[in-house]
Amino acid sequence: MILQFWAISTLHIALWSPLVTVSLIQMTVDPLFMIDQYTTLQYILYYMPLILPATCLFGMPEIVNKVKDLLLKRRTNVVTVGDLARTRQTRQTQQNITVR
Repeated sequence: MILQFWAISTLHIALWSPLVTVSLIQMTVDPLFMIDQYTTLQYILYYMPLILPATCLFGMPEIVNKVKDLLLKRRTNVVTVGDLARTRQTRQTQQNITVR
């Protein structure tokens, strides 16, 4: 629970801090500071609703373990022992077909 709260608050702070910093500099020091990039910075906030569900899901250990199992699952080859007589028959039939 604390991990989820930490992840959500970090995401919130990371996306809001550039806009707040530029706004404070514009209000106190230089009104023309990054005036052209300010509108672009406002669009960063639209990423928050897109990233938030993934942040919440990856805060749950059960989900993380399932994703790791799916992505890191080692594949194993299973070789079965077949009928040798049938295999020989099949090869002879294939050779007879190709010879004709």
